[in-house]
Amino acid sequence: MLNIFVGFEQSNKYVITNEREETLGFIAEEPRGILATMSRQVLRTHRPFRAIVMDSAGSPVLWLRRPFAFINSRMYIQRLKDLNAYTPDGEPILDTFAEAQQIWHIWRRKYDLFLRRKTLQIISNASDKQPEPEPEPDMFHQFSRIDEGLWAWSFALRDHAGQDIASVNRAFRGFGREIFTDTGQYFIRFGPQPFNPEDPFSPPPTTARSLTLDERAAVLAMAVNIDFDYFSRHSEGGHGMGLGLWGFGGGSD
Repeated sequence: MLNIFVGFEQSNKYVITNEREETLGFIAEEPRGILATMSRQVLRTHRPFRAIVMDSAGSPVLWLRRPFAFINSRMYIQRLKDLNAYTPDGEPILDTFAEAQQIWHIWRRKYDLFLRRKTLQIISNASDKQPEPEPEPDMFHQFSRIDEGLWAWSFALRDHAGQDIASVNRAFRGFGREIFTDTGQYFIRFGPQPFNPEDPFSPPPTTARSLTLDERAAVLAMAVNIDFDYFSRHSEGGHGMGLGLWGFGGGSD
């Protein structure tokens, strides 16, 4: 009720499930004390965002870092440098391997997605800033882009040839949820949309390559970015929830 009536912004939390609604993991924004709580109320969706992706047992798998963004957002995707990459104090040593960049456009929803070049490493500690220092652009190569309309709820990721390689879709869950809260459900598909011969707008069947684990991790992070940029707006108007519960389904794996 505090969220709905006064717009108190909570830290974001997500549940990851498969199409059978079995829990596969969780995503949770890091608790960072009273100053971070105050920052959430002032900066809202512009705030620096740090989250941990965990498996079903709660073990960290990925780290998502989103610096403060006044207009265009950026998100860095990180993992452990190796399985034993911890400082003597037990702090994870992380390697940045992917990045998502929002591209400003007056009526389009656009992103570019990048992977790190394999011969490089971009190392930082989990306690560093967002990240510190910022990786150089030439350390990455683009593997996908998103270019959708102003009111899109379905986001297709396309490669350099324009072929669909994945998608992120937000499900409509009723006017009450959509108007008064920020809770939402998203479906991620690793691969092109299936061909439907009865739908005249269905894309023709294609033979798509399988996405790598790094690419799949970037698609997952992209879903978090989309939620922040376009569907976490209710609390800015004085009502809403900062808690998002996600169900991911419809994917090939």
